[in-house]
Amino acid sequence: MTKKKAMTTKQYMRAMFKVGQRSFRMAPSIAVVKLIDSVVRATLPISTAYFAAATTTALAAAYAGEEQAAHQALLYVIITALIGLFMMLWRSVSNYISQKMRYTVEASIEDEMMLKLTNLPFAAYDDKDVIDLHEKARRFSYFFSYIFDTISSMLTSVIGAITAIVALLIISPWLSLIVLVAVMPGVIIQLRLARQQVKHWEGNITNRRRKGEIGWMLQRPREIAEMRVYGVVKHLIGIYAQLRDKDDKERLEFELKTIWKQLAADAGTALVELGALIWVTLEIINRQQPIGQFVFVQQMVGQALGDAGSLASQLGRIDEDLANITQYQQFMDLASDDEMGVRIKGLPEMIEVDHVSFTYPGTDALVLDDISMKIPRGARVAIVGENGAGKSTLIKLLMGLYQPTKGNIQIDGRDLAGVNTQSWHRYLAVLHQDFNEYMFATMRENVTLGNVNKKPTEEAVIEAMKRAEFFEVAKKQPHGMDTFISRWMAEDDDKSTATELSGGQSQRLALARNFYRDAPIVILDEPTSAIDALAESRIFDRLFHQADKTFIIVSHRLTTIRKADIIYVIEQGKVVEQGVHAELVAKKGHYYRMFESQITK
Repeated sequence: MTKKKAMTTKQYMRAMFKVGQRSFRMAPSIAVVKLIDSVVRATLPISTAYFAAATTTALAAAYAGEEQAAHQALLYVIITALIGLFMMLWRSVSNYISQKMRYTVEASIEDEMMLKLTNLPFAAYDDKDVIDLHEKARRFSYFFSYIFDTISSMLTSVIGAITAIVALLIISPWLSLIVLVAVMPGVIIQLRLARQQVKHWEGNITNRRRKGEIGWMLQRPREIAEMRVYGVVKHLIGIYAQLRDKDDKERLEFELKTIWKQLAADAGTALVELGALIWVTLEIINRQQPIGQFVFVQQMVGQALGDAGSLASQLGRIDEDLANITQYQQFMDLASDDEMGVRIKGLPEMIEVDHVSFTYPGTDALVLDDISMKIPRGARVAIVGENGAGKSTLIKLLMGLYQPTKGNIQIDGRDLAGVNTQSWHRYLAVLHQDFNEYMFATMRENVTLGNVNKKPTEEAVIEAMKRAEFFEVAKKQPHGMDTFISRWMAEDDDKSTATELSGGQSQRLALARNFYRDAPIVILDEPTSAIDALAESRIFDRLFHQADKTFIIVSHRLTTIRKADIIYVIEQGKVVEQGVHAELVAKKGHYYRMFESQITK
């Protein structure tokens, strides 16, 4: 991994400006109030210290017998109390503003990141560099709102420290200079520590991803079942612990090495504060300063050192996040599928696979080798072959998820590579063997997710469920179609609001979603592997009854594929046979040998 250079001051300031600019664009009124808040929180303590010092001086004068001093002391006390009350009220307002800002920014960034990831060209998901870039960008996005909050706090610290040092300058230039010099070591140490942590984090992304995947697997009941049977749970927890320890060991060792530097900086700060108090005490004793200046110097030195320490801590927290703003911007600048290609404006009459070959990105293995086929509108096309022959890969290419390495796929003569993917997908309904189960949703919602662009009706949902032979399953539930399909989603006071589906029931529900979508081109990749043969036959009869639709089917069941208008047999990425069922059986070639046990029954 190439070593990442530390950010220059110019880059640092530019990064903070970008965060502030972006936050202002998302919530302009709140951002303005936050800036005002920074100034208020920095200056009010100075006012409090001034009047506290004036009160002390007036009290000493009143004790010495000056008549007007008592009235002045009382006035200063009242002013100090009012400032304190205002500070307390403003703090509550400030907390609300921070929470509001954090929510607004977090929601906007989260939505933007999810949309960007899901709209990337599909091949990007096979690119480790892209996924690593997303990991870094996502980490930055999580802290985006906190970064703006921290920038606001840093502004408060800078204003507070500068104001305090200027106030000390009026009393003693030397004292002001000493305090200014004393704050620098802490700032430098915090920045170095933060940058080392950035380097450590970037060098352990893969380990962290493995740890996260194991942790997630150990919380999924369906996966725990196999792991318990195989007795690997403790073994996986051991691997998880090793990865966790490796992830933290470097950081802890580095922090251990820097403790003495931090202690030295803190000791220096304490000595400066002690020296300032001794100096002002001697000045008061020698009547060079009024007695109230002790309080003022104490407060100003404390504020200058405290704000500087706070700034150092904030710089330490924000530095590693600002360092990732480049990765965040790079990720957001990646081209999205919805931004590319020409949009299809009418239902295609012909899909043609023209001498297509394909290897997955980053590999040399030829998965498809010079495949050609024509799929006219309304055709029923079956694609068969042994596992690993390349059938599912061909389906991914037909969906436009990947682009052929050689050759092309044409839609009415237009290269699919130049077609906008979203416009193409509007015409497709796809059901894979590894179909989606929306565990967070009810049975009804699982169906209507097939087409979120049309207004759902009770009749349409029921019809889709009936055609997939799922409606009887829904009817038996106490809450009918409004039953969740994961028991984890059940209401606390009514466990009957959720159930668990068998594999076949889940597949029928996914088929119902496909029926509900009602797309003109239907792609089915082993769609009924968990459904019995008789039910499958009935379901496909209903599917094929839709004469106006085009069907592309991958299946190992003869009862399904024998109904196709044309069957393509793929072996090791090549089309080795094609024709109707009777022709292929008569040839007694690859197709016959593959289905011989089903043909001769």
